[in-house]
Amino acid sequence: MFCSGCGQPVDPSQQFCLKCGRAVPQVAPVVTPTPWFYTRVHRHIQSLSILWLAYGVWTILGWLLAMSFFAGWFGGYFGHMHHGPFGEFPFASLPWFAPLITVVVFGRAILCFATGIALNRRAPWARILAIVAGFLTLIKPITGTALAIYTLWVLLPSPSAQEYEQMAAL
Repeated sequence: MFCSGCGQPVDPSQQFCLKCGRAVPQVAPVVTPTPWFYTRVHRHIQSLSILWLAYGVWTILGWLLAMSFFAGWFGGYFGHMHHGPFGEFPFASLPWFAPLITVVVFGRAILCFATGIALNRRAPWARILAIVAGFLTLIKPITGTALAIYTLWVLLPSPSAQEYEQMAAL
C-alpha cells in the first residue's frame, strides 16, 4: 500500500504516513465465504431428496399393483370353489396378514416421504434420518439398494456431516 500524498510505501496498520503525515485509509479485510456450494453434499442433496420422494411413490404403487394382482388371482374370482389355479389362497387362514403388510409398506413410504422432505428443507436431523432410512432400504432389491448406496455415499462420511451441518445452519 502506498500513501496517496507522497507515494511512500506505508504499512496498512499505520494511522498516518510517516513522511507527509497524511491519514492512511483503513481497509477492512476481505472475508471470503466458505465454498460449501462446491461440496459433494450440496451437489447431491437436491437429487437425493427428490429420489427419496419418488421412491416413496414407487413403493406405494408397487404394493397397490401387487395387492390388485393377489386379489384377482387368489381372491375367489375363479368360480364357486373360491380358489385360483394354484389352489386355495395361501393366506386364507391369516386374514390379518395382508393388512399387516399394507401397514408396513405404508410406514416405509411415510419414512421415504419424511426423508425426502426433510432433506429438501435442510432440517438438521435429516442427515441422520436419511442414513437410517438408507440402511433400512439397503436390502430392497435393485431400486432400494441403489438409492441406499447413493444416500450412504453422499451422507455417511464424516466430512459430509460437517458439510451438511454447515448447509443446515444457513
